[in-house]
Amino acid sequence: MVRHIIFDCFGTLISTGSGSVDATARILADIGAEQDPKAFYKEWKTLKKQMMAEADRFRDEKTWFVLSLAEMFRRHDITADAETAVQPMLDSLCGGRKVFDDVKEMLAALDERGIGYAVGSTTDDAPLFCCLKENGLSFDRVFTSEGMRTYKPEPAFYEIILRETGWHKADCLFVGDSYTDDVFGPKRIGMKAVLLDREGKQAEQAFDPAPDHVIRSLTELISLV
Repeated sequence: MVRHIIFDCFGTLISTGSGSVDATARILADIGAEQDPKAFYKEWKTLKKQMMAEADRFRDEKTWFVLSLAEMFRRHDITADAETAVQPMLDSLCGGRKVFDDVKEMLAALDERGIGYAVGSTTDDAPLFCCLKENGLSFDRVFTSEGMRTYKPEPAFYEIILRETGWHKADCLFVGDSYTDDVFGPKRIGMKAVLLDREGKQAEQAFDPAPDHVIRSLTELISLV
């Protein structure tokens, strides 16, 4: 029986839209670089996740943005100070990111059913709490990588949430839009997981382990609990 749901935030509850690509475009324009912003950001995002996964110690997301941008500049022979240049990306993390249309209806339905819920996100505290406040969302329990000093999909990320809430993994669902972070990670510790595939691009993939459910909208979650 599902008694509790842990939600990813960005891409699940809050849309990131084109904010990251737009911020990358501003960064490149500010330093006079001619790289395509969309391609540059895609490579940068992949590199940042790789660096975080291979790190020997925890660093906050702001630091990883700087370190990974510095490496991107090196790869692309760009002479610029990453710590200064990164500011448009940091600014974009809070401001203008909108809640998805299905979120508030879904949360209201969970409240009616007495289902407890929390947020668990690989992010720093400030941008997450800023986005929740801007969109009128309130959660009693919010967990960030900065606060827990660990990232998805490390088992500790999910285990700390369970320990802090007192919830049992058998009673929980983890819901998010990333297979690695929101399905593979939770299922490693025996928690059920729901993959949110809003655009239907992941439905045909062969996942191992498979998500317990794949949904296109958070309103579908209501029928699962």
